[in-house]
Amino acid sequence: MASRTVSRPVLRKRAVTALLYAALVLFAVWVLFPFWFLVNSSFMTPAEAVAVPPHWIPEEPTLGNYSAILAGQVAPGGAQVGLRVLTALGESLAVGILTVVANLALGGTAAYSMSRYKYRGSRLSYFAVLFARLVPPIAIVAAFFVALRDLGLINSRYGLVVVYISFTLPITILVLKNYFDGLPRELDEAALVDGASRLQALWYVIRPIARPGFIAAACLVFLESWGEFFYALTLTNQLTIPPVLAGFRGFFQFNWTTLAAATVLAVVPPVLLALVFQRYVVRGLAQGVAK
Repeated sequence: MASRTVSRPVLRKRAVTALLYAALVLFAVWVLFPFWFLVNSSFMTPAEAVAVPPHWIPEEPTLGNYSAILAGQVAPGGAQVGLRVLTALGESLAVGILTVVANLALGGTAAYSMSRYKYRGSRLSYFAVLFARLVPPIAIVAAFFVALRDLGLINSRYGLVVVYISFTLPITILVLKNYFDGLPRELDEAALVDGASRLQALWYVIRPIARPGFIAAACLVFLESWGEFFYALTLTNQLTIPPVLAGFRGFFQFNWTTLAAATVLAVVPPVLLALVFQRYVVRGLAQGVAK
């Protein structure tokens, strides 16, 4: 039987495909390795975590780090964590939910008005809102501090919500405005003809259709507020989870395994959020920002 010869273009195509798969595998390892290392370390004892050579798999898995955090006890190795992690997780959740609700209410109406009303300077006002994303936090943190101090909102979840709205609102407006631009105006006009107001048209007609856009904006806002560090550190006394995790690093002792367990607990909510609403986020961004 005559041997089959493979043409040069086919060989080149196979080589390119193999390189692409190899690149994807390397990228996946690069992305997933920190998470695996984090989870792996959370089940180690402090002595095993710093062993040389390193242990890539726990030889004696332990739940002591998690039980120390959940029970507010002293973790193996002597790092006192108490209930600060659980309290910070609850505060982060509350701040994130309040920020999302405020963003959807304010950003939804603002995006709808920018999409449906065209006036002189409308584009300028739209870009002015987006410009807020370019202002570095260090430039305005002093103004926020003075304002929150005068209002009695320093070291308060509501103070953080006010600050977080200032830099997350442009995200909501960007996603929802572009999503609304892709919806036919006949939907609004039909609702107005039936006697509905603009707000009623937005709530009863546009909102159900633009549900993926709202979910995408809500997920993005929640993830950004959950991981925000600078304002939470400067305007509160370690109220939310990011500054609490940073506080694990002490001058005289550092328990890496307890920090790893606390970080795993902090990572679980955003990961679950991304997994549950992944379809809506992708669809909302594809039909929103990409327009």
